Amino acid sequence: MQKDIFKYRLKLTKTDELRYISHLDWQNLIQKIFRRCSIKLVLSEGFNKMPKISYSPALPIFIESYCELVNFQTQEPLKEDFIENFEKNSPNGIKIIELKKINPDSSEPKSLENLAQWAKYRAIIKNDKKNIYNSDEIRYIIDKCLSSDEILITKKTKKGIEKTINYRKSLQSLEFNNDDEIEFILKVGHNEEIPALRADEFIKKFFVDNNNFKIKREEFFDSTFNVI
Repeated sequence: MQKDIFKYRLKLTKTDELRYISHLDWQNLIQKIFRRCSIKLVLSEGFNKMPKISYSPALPIFIESYCELVNFQTQEPLKEDFIENFEKNSPNGIKIIELKKINPDSSEPKSLENLAQWAKYRAIIKNDKKNIYNSDEIRYIIDKCLSSDEILITKKTKKGIEKTINYRKSLQSLEFNNDDEIEFILKVGHNEEIPALRADEFIKKFFVDNNNFKIKREEFFDSTFNVI
């Protein structure tokens, strides 16, 4: 007899020192927190059983996030003190923004990398770097980017072969706010037609050194631009 399965989604921050850890370390950390909270996760079938957990698209190192998503399945409903218990067992930099219960019969993709297709970022010029750029220069760069048909970035494949890709369709919007903030929406997740574009690579393409900016990921969207 099949037992009931309870599906949930967490929206978390990943800030402070956690911006220095890799995506794999982030996944291991989340699983460790679940174990500390004694959460009975649903496991996959087969010889090497793994918790049924899905994570939003990888966040590059040095970038903070206020919207990291974690889908997970449990064998029993979460207790009322779950949020308090989860945060108590988490390091600095993790806060729960939202806990959402998902309908077990939901038709949404099982993987968050398939559900999340776009992400909004904010790049803020660091205080000690504000003398490098002025507002007119930044507006000129943004206007040039938006009017161009190409955003060409050269990368190396896993086989070490250099490949130049046009990422223009991977940029949905680009704005300059408050004289020190650049807000933009980029493609993430899995999609064969439009390649995913990393926020740090995008900033580096137009502003040479992404270390002059503090970059934050603020929101995920599905393919129809509904907030996840």
